[in-house]
Amino acid sequence: MIWWVVLFLFAGMALVFSEFFLPGAILGILGVVLVIISAALGIYAYPDYGFFIVVAEIIGMGACLLLGYLVLTKTRAAKLLTQQHVQLADAGYVSAESDLSLLDQEGTVLTALRPAGTVKVGDKRVDAVSKGVFIDEGVRVRIVEVRGSRVVAEPVETE
Repeated sequence: MIWWVVLFLFAGMALVFSEFFLPGAILGILGVVLVIISAALGIYAYPDYGFFIVVAEIIGMGACLLLGYLVLTKTRAAKLLTQQHVQLADAGYVSAESDLSLLDQEGTVLTALRPAGTVKVGDKRVDAVSKGVFIDEGVRVRIVEVRGSRVVAEPVETE
């Protein structure tokens, strides 16, 4: 009887492992069913060792899943599932154009930056953030960084 338990366990693990390379859920479901049958047969034949049988089968399935993930990431299939090039701004991959004319300009805070708010630079209203500090309304600020739609302002030092 123990050989049937082991046979069903390894057959189920092999089917679950093969699911990584032949997706479609059928092999995985059949594998899980075989592992459950293995556990049921083992507990039926050896009821005193039921806890250990279940723990051993859970460890075996965990090892099978871990091995499947490790092996899958080392194959050509992983390269087909993942993006292989970097999306650079020079190639046109930008969510928002940077308005570099704002850089080093001075403006006035319209709504308090805590750390996000609105700044008036010239005649433009600009959504801006501070570098983590609270800047109250009416304070003069300088734009120190522009990256996409992120505009960073810091208070102007008054002498």
